[in-house]
Amino acid sequence: MIQYTVREKMRSDEMLAKLLAGSKGDPGHRIHQHATAIANEMASIHGGDWRVQIDHQAGLVAIVQC
Repeated sequence: MIQYTVREKMRSDEMLAKLLAGSKGDPGHRIHQHATAIANEMASIHGGDWRVQIDHQAGLVAIVQC
């Protein structure tokens, strides 16, 4: 049986919620903004450079460490 633990709400959760609530513009631009925000948070947590790759045709959003 898999056990799940509930984690505390983090500052990044609040930031992402604000981004999602206040996004304006076309959907493609909003997706890129959100992915970039996640990449920035990953860099602040883990360090290093993070790259965003979005392919709308393939239905892919990838945030990877370089």
